Amino acid sequence: MALHGIAAAEQLVPFQNTPEAQEADELFQQLLKDPKNIDLTFHYAQAAIKSGNIEGAISSLERLLLLDRNFPGVKIQLAELYADIKSYNMARTYLMQARSEPGITPETLSRIETVQTEIDRAASKTNLAVNVLVGVRHQSDASAEPAGSDIIAGGVPQTLSTIYIHRPAWDSFVTGNVQYVAEFGDIKLESNAIAYYSKAIGHSTLDLGAVEVNTGPRFDIDFGTTHLFAARAYGVANEVTLGEGQFLHTVGGGLSLERSITDKLVGSWFYEYRREWFNNVTLAPSAVLMNSDVHSFGGMLTYHVSDTGDLIFQTSYALTDNVGPGSNRGLVFHLAYSQLITLPPSFGVGPLNLSPMVYRIYGHDHSPDPNVDPFLIPATNEWRYGINAKLGLADNIAANLNVIHQRLTSNVEANRAHDTQVVLGLVFSY
Repeated sequence: MALHGIAAAEQLVPFQNTPEAQEADELFQQLLKDPKNIDLTFHYAQAAIKSGNIEGAISSLERLLLLDRNFPGVKIQLAELYADIKSYNMARTYLMQARSEPGITPETLSRIETVQTEIDRAASKTNLAVNVLVGVRHQSDASAEPAGSDIIAGGVPQTLSTIYIHRPAWDSFVTGNVQYVAEFGDIKLESNAIAYYSKAIGHSTLDLGAVEVNTGPRFDIDFGTTHLFAARAYGVANEVTLGEGQFLHTVGGGLSLERSITDKLVGSWFYEYRREWFNNVTLAPSAVLMNSDVHSFGGMLTYHVSDTGDLIFQTSYALTDNVGPGSNRGLVFHLAYSQLITLPPSFGVGPLNLSPMVYRIYGHDHSPDPNVDPFLIPATNEWRYGINAKLGLADNIAANLNVIHQRLTSNVEANRAHDTQVVLGLVFSY
């Protein structure tokens, strides 16, 4: 491709006064003076990618192949870039060329296979993804909370984490999620199903079963030529059994929004409503009093520190309005970092994904509980911190280790607790 092709592509992206855009512009000006400089051409392409100028990067990398075709890595990157702009046939062409390069290494071939899978999945009008985790868990102060569950203010995991037996316990569990996405023009219908079952050893009252389904369209919200958000509206329902019988079921719906703020920072926001109905069980003999309407909302920021590291900050707030006494409010702050580490080929396993995390959780009732103290409004504060490690054992199998410690303080003695849980399992992905 001639140099004017790069200039034309450069003009397709409006000027952005960011450090990345300025770096790309400076390199482009140098490239105009030295158009056959291979290193300069490559560095400009990378700068164009960082600044969001995908067309400019493609043009530059294709010109690089005209100068020297011995760049299998460039062909793979071109395949990824063409996939980004949904030109899947061109993406497959470059992958085919990269695969036919003489002396291709096993590492490069593995990367080609990974990119090929991603392209095939993105190009498909339908997409099915399945993840299953099978494992065992030990808790120093066992609760009904599902193993490895995330915390959302007012959500089901948060509800179950407040039910303790105040002694250590082991349990075995299996959990899985299925995601199905079907495309209808510019709209995608995304459906998710999550199932969980655990069998407590020696404490049948902690046996837990749960299934949740949500479904709804995902679409873009634009203003003229400006992209504002990717949005998803959905309905949700679930069923939970605890111990010997049915414990909880909910129905509701929500709306989530997502937007790229910069090339490295992504923001998302959500609102969700659930109507919850409880039944009394051994560990919660007055659970029916918790029937409620729950309004949850919050946001998350994800910062791409590097190609292999993400910093995540999330907060959520919930208003639980019980039909009976005990309406409460919950606030959660969550900070996590995810680092993907590529291990040497001699190890025979990998990559390794390490994710340290910390939560700060606040909760308080709206009014006193007459069964505890008619003049005391219950309030709780919780610290929760730990680390998750996932080690790839094969293409679709990984070992998973999760260690979390939580300490809950309260002005009601019966609500105080501290627990350390260790989860060990295998993850199967399809």
